[in-house]
Amino acid sequence: MIGKKDARKIVNFVKKQTKADQVEVSILNHEQALTRFANNYIHQNVSESNSSISIRVVFGKKLGIASTNSLELKKIRETVAWAEKIAHFQKENDDFVSLPKTKQGDYRAIGTHAKSTEAFSEGDRARAVGVIVDIARQNDLNAFGSVSKGTAEICIGNSLGTFAYSVCGDVFSNIVMSTSNSTGYAQIGARDVREVDFRRLAEVAARKALMSKDPVEVSPGRYTTIFEPLAASEFLDYMSFYAFNGKMFQEERSYLTGKLGSKIIDERIIVIDDPFTKRGFSFPFDFEGVSKKRLVLINDGIAKNVVYDSLAAHKEKKKSTGHALGAPNPFGPVPLNIVMKPGKKTVDEMIRETDKGILVTRFHYTNVLDPHKLTFTGMTRDGTFLIEKGKVIKGVKNLRFTENIIEVLNRVHSISNRPELVAGDPGYGPRFATGTIVPAIKVNDFTFTSGTDF
Repeated sequence: MIGKKDARKIVNFVKKQTKADQVEVSILNHEQALTRFANNYIHQNVSESNSSISIRVVFGKKLGIASTNSLELKKIRETVAWAEKIAHFQKENDDFVSLPKTKQGDYRAIGTHAKSTEAFSEGDRARAVGVIVDIARQNDLNAFGSVSKGTAEICIGNSLGTFAYSVCGDVFSNIVMSTSNSTGYAQIGARDVREVDFRRLAEVAARKALMSKDPVEVSPGRYTTIFEPLAASEFLDYMSFYAFNGKMFQEERSYLTGKLGSKIIDERIIVIDDPFTKRGFSFPFDFEGVSKKRLVLINDGIAKNVVYDSLAAHKEKKKSTGHALGAPNPFGPVPLNIVMKPGKKTVDEMIRETDKGILVTRFHYTNVLDPHKLTFTGMTRDGTFLIEKGKVIKGVKNLRFTENIIEVLNRVHSISNRPELVAGDPGYGPRFATGTIVPAIKVNDFTFTSGTDF
């Protein structure tokens, strides 16, 4: 981490190195550490720190972008020169109007960093794994997974006066518990490690593995299906990328093109992009330095809004909604703080009211077949169960499916009263926590197309 003062110095240095009409500087410094375990033993303990500076220059309507992972002034100067050279060879972008112009008062003060997470050491991670492994051994199971933490320092500045700076941190853990022929899964992410109960997380994964031991086959077909938050979040995540995306909306590739103001899904569904909710990964600005705001996307099943970065917004003579993912970004703007409002049923009530159905923990290897229609495919994983006469009676072998998200969300039977934060897996890139807050969803006639051997 270099601090706000030195970040501002870099931004000012870049401004002085170019004669471009406008210039934008994006600085991302991150540190992360991970402890991974398998077969009840820690087998990997790693840490990483890296820096990235991306420079975007504007000459009229020609844009050039170049990046470096060096903080040396000489390298930054070279990167400015590369960005200028790239801009020289670009065609004019008729949709470009200007980089965003913001004021310091635009940004809301929110908590994005916890000292307890920063102090969460390799020894603390090892002790957390010890708790997880103890639960596994008590139940004659093998445990696999990881415990990690990370901190990101983000600064966006430009020649129009925009200067946005924040430091954010998070902790993430995922656990797979396994028997000889079944698995159970649980995960959690949080800003503050004190909110993470590793024992409870391990107990959930262990219970699912034991409940699904010796799974039986069920025939493909349509079933009343209850999706726990891990699975339900994928419906909204795909809508975020392919429906709420302002660029796709303009290009008529979004399902919502021509449908804003119309009812598209069940009237009980309310979806909001809320970057300030304390339950999620709050953050004050996007990757162009535009302040974030709470935005209703679906209200009572009616499509209300899509999201914009500055380029997409200017095309419609609108203001950015604060959803830029940074430059270059050919994909378009995406909401990263989705919240779905809860319903009135508990998950236990949803199960008790099901005569015959399937309970799904999570999906695996999902892919979109038709982005415009929002048809997707995948399979269940790590805890799929048969419900009969209001009780979960046994595990079933995993099932493959092909379904349409919009049609599924029009067949909602009930929504649980307890939404959960489903954190995005940090993966292998720069650390920046995102997550979807979603309740469990019970759906009529979900189509499973085939089974698997496991």
